[in-house]
Amino acid sequence: MLLPAVGALSLAGHVWAARVARSQRARLVQARRDATTDPLTGLANRAGLDAALDDLDGESYDLVLVDLDKFKPVNDTWGHDAGDRLLVEIAARLRGCLADVEDSVVARIGGDEFVLAAPSSVPLAHFLGAEVIAVLAAPIEVADGVSVTVTASVGAIHATAGEDRARVKAAADAAAYEVKLRGGDGLVEHNPLAGLPEVDERPLLRLRELAALTAVLGVTA
Repeated sequence: MLLPAVGALSLAGHVWAARVARSQRARLVQARRDATTDPLTGLANRAGLDAALDDLDGESYDLVLVDLDKFKPVNDTWGHDAGDRLLVEIAARLRGCLADVEDSVVARIGGDEFVLAAPSSVPLAHFLGAEVIAVLAAPIEVADGVSVTVTASVGAIHATAGEDRARVKAAADAAAYEVKLRGGDGLVEHNPLAGLPEVDERPLLRLRELAALTAVLGVTA
């Protein structure tokens, strides 16, 4: 009777070990997903965006940066729950812009900033940016009986294979900032003849934060 008992114990040990291994793998997969996903919207976060752009290494792609206009008043007027509802709906609409595009990514990289990127052998960034503005045009219900219309400052760029990723994103950010200076609600596409901006690795105020500071101080650009 000893051998069957030992055999049963061994089998139970293998079953337990297999369950532990599966559980560990599942936790690892979940941890990796959490590390690259924005918890509110389910979009990619900054790390997820970088990972997706890694996958596009060696390919040309279109990148669109979306900086929402006057998002803060929504939080201030109707509360953070209303702001969250707004962001979730915007995320769904932006995701729909690239729903049928393989290897594309939609990311939330800040409180009210989003990025869309998709492989493209020909420049289509302007059209993607225009589609973003179009899908944001419809009102969004942020509370019972309360709807708001959202606009955005949109910067677009077509990046050719091998271009420095940080400089590509800086170009899109600068283009969005140009729209912001004009009052928002528009699209600017980076001019490829201008070249990509240099990127300073030192911590600096973001362009949009500098614009806000400028407005507070009453300085005009």
